[in-house]
Amino acid sequence: MVAGMTRGVVLAAVLATACHSGVSTGSTGPNGPSADGVWFWHLLTSTVTFGSCSDNVEFRKGAQPLTITDNTYLVYRTSADGKTAVAQTCPTLDASSCTPTSGGLTWSVVGSELTSVTDKKDPVGTGGCSLEQTQTWTLEDQGAKMTVEVDNVLTLVDSPSACATIETNLKANSPNGLGAQGCVVTFALKGELR
Repeated sequence: MVAGMTRGVVLAAVLATACHSGVSTGSTGPNGPSADGVWFWHLLTSTVTFGSCSDNVEFRKGAQPLTITDNTYLVYRTSADGKTAVAQTCPTLDASSCTPTSGGLTWSVVGSELTSVTDKKDPVGTGGCSLEQTQTWTLEDQGAKMTVEVDNVLTLVDSPSACATIETNLKANSPNGLGAQGCVVTFALKGELR
């Protein structure tokens, strides 16, 4: 079972928000975003790297760089106390048009760094094996610029025998002989404040 193993490694649904024009509210600086603001980060680049992972085409096809256009933004709203930020979906670059994303991505804010860690588990095959994904978001607010790194650590869990069979089959069907166990998929984004 290879197809669909990385379907949980999805960034685009959380990040991509088509916007048209506008400005950010709030301010950023050397200490990070201020409390009770909305930030529109225009995304400039998106890359994906694989560490110790299968290079099977079917395995990797679910983890592609985000398609960047002139209207691709990462938007978040900071809380009144400045300790958390929530990803937003916005039809325009007007902060009043924004609502929290359906995925509910929430970061902890400490200084200029925003972080979030989530775990997700999806069944793989029919033998009781699951693909567990631990996703760690790190957004570094650098004032007028920002970087985001999203690390996805993959682990096969729940049924040792079924998982061993899946891992063995994936390794056998991978030119580099690697599987999914311990695989790290990293999405990296760069953007500028609008």
